[in-house]
Amino acid sequence: MKRIIFISALLAGLTACGFHPRGSFPISDSVGAIHVTNNDSYSALTDDLQTAVDRANADKTNASAGAAILKIHSEKWTNTPLSIDASAQVREYITRYKVDFDLTAADGSVLVEKQSIELTREYTYDINVAIGNPAEQEVIQRELRRDMQAAVIRRLDVMLRNKK
Repeated sequence: MKRIIFISALLAGLTACGFHPRGSFPISDSVGAIHVTNNDSYSALTDDLQTAVDRANADKTNASAGAAILKIHSEKWTNTPLSIDASAQVREYITRYKVDFDLTAADGSVLVEKQSIELTREYTYDINVAIGNPAEQEVIQRELRRDMQAAVIRRLDVMLRNKK
């Protein structure tokens, strides 16, 4: 019974302070449907970004002739050593993820000029646990990809709002 009262009080407190889930960022309805394209047909970012654009845009996107085109020009991953120890072994790496993109309207006019977004993550590397390091790097890349799609949506939102 105490647990139910505690949870009820916690939920009441959260709603009283104005807390609500973030949800997705809206993209201006004036753009219409948006189709995401990429030279790399196997890019996970393209699929994730198309889903995010569909959620953020009132018009659900399909590959129709009337859709604006969000073109991903390039995706670049780099993984470089950040620090080394006294025995010249790498102890930290930095992973960089850079994406170049632009947005063109269905009529061919440029809505958002070509831009770049670069995200980074630092992580420690333990030579004694070499089996876990590739899995950690995969998790970091997945998180960076998720953060990149949110960053692109936010950038589109800001750029399109400023054009009005």
